[in-house]
Amino acid sequence: MTRPSLHHVPRPRPGTRRRTRLRVAVGVALLPALLSACGSGTSAGSPADDPAARSSDLLITSDALPAGWGDSNSQGLDYRLTVCGVDLEPETPARASSLRFSEGPFGPFLEQHVRVYRTDVIADVIADLRTALPGCSGYTARGTRPDSPTARFTVEPLTVKGAPPDSVAWRQTSRGRLPVTADVVVVRSGDAAVTLMSYALRDTPDPAVLARAVAALPEVG
Repeated sequence: MTRPSLHHVPRPRPGTRRRTRLRVAVGVALLPALLSACGSGTSAGSPADDPAARSSDLLITSDALPAGWGDSNSQGLDYRLTVCGVDLEPETPARASSLRFSEGPFGPFLEQHVRVYRTDVIADVIADLRTALPGCSGYTARGTRPDSPTARFTVEPLTVKGAPPDSVAWRQTSRGRLPVTADVVVVRSGDAAVTLMSYALRDTPDPAVLARAVAALPEVG
């Protein structure tokens, strides 16, 4: 492809860069706000009822990802989403942790969310998702805050290399001016649910990133 001469490169109009950065920021924030907790953190229920497993026991590190990846910023632990009619968090977890990694300030990104429950509710979640996804073409979601926007996603089942039998995966793409595609896998580990989400702004996610993250999951329970 021929590169344009420097004399013909148009100068951005005042405010253009700001609007571009804003659109990019919205694109980055929208997806995590609906399925997520970006960053690291931990919460726990009452000590008497807590399971033995700690949510942090199931967290991976950036060492498991390709060269150049590192820890990203933290934005809390909010996590509620219903995909194709299936609630990914059917009850309040006893323990919770979340992390986000990135290859650069604008991605690509990988999020990990761990929820440890007092009972094995995640087995039903995975079974219900396996039933729902083949006949589901999309879903609508909204964040937990009153002013959260509503977002629509197309969805299709996904196969993740090396994913354990007790898991389910799908690819979803937000519908809007800045579509963002994410690959998501939910893995059951004892009474815990481990959700990994790989996404990029301008391209489809690299399947190797999610596969490496799955392979690096600690075996707990």
